[in-house]
Amino acid sequence: MTDIRFHPNDDILTCYAAGDLEPATSIMLSAHLELCSHCRARVAELEDAQAQKMALVPSEPLSEELNDLLDTILRHPDLPRDEVAEATKAHIEINSKQFMLPRALQQHDEQIGPWSRLPGNIKRAHVATGGHSKMNFIYMDCNSALPQHTHQGLEITLVLAGEFMDEHATYKPGDFIVQTSEHRHAPKTRADQDCLCLTLLDAPLHFTTGLATLLNPFSQLFFR
Repeated sequence: MTDIRFHPNDDILTCYAAGDLEPATSIMLSAHLELCSHCRARVAELEDAQAQKMALVPSEPLSEELNDLLDTILRHPDLPRDEVAEATKAHIEINSKQFMLPRALQQHDEQIGPWSRLPGNIKRAHVATGGHSKMNFIYMDCNSALPQHTHQGLEITLVLAGEFMDEHATYKPGDFIVQTSEHRHAPKTRADQDCLCLTLLDAPLHFTTGLATLLNPFSQLFFR
């Protein structure tokens, strides 16, 4: 996609290329890379630079056990084409619509929980990934809105389908949006447009206006 406006920064891409991200953040990056040729090219550059750096470091000879393991892997037959095709058909369903899952989740759809309702005509399905951060699919139906809030920690949102907007921009498929305690926004969708996102939180949201502030004591339950 060529119209992606929001990307992970170089620090995150470098950690991804080095394999240093926690599982949930790595899944988010993998899903973004499926949609973003710009970041795929940048990760390839970083991986190449790391490979060249490693080539300068003298390596220990492989143990006999590791050699045997590599030999077994290389001799293992490839998966039949029909099984490969079947493995890439996983989808998520909401409101009688089907959305393709990111490849990183296609063989782990059993880790995706049932849909539950949130305020503002929004639904959430938790994704079990391990680690401290919490991953969720968030579905915003047409003409839905989340009250204005800030973040007690880090929030990463990846738009997978449709679009949503806030006071700052309109976000479309592939956009990778990072929010911190310095940001405040009220996400919403248009009357004719829904949106499916993958989100990552390492702390609950904090609502900042109106009656929604009454939800703050329960934010740990609803938004993690």
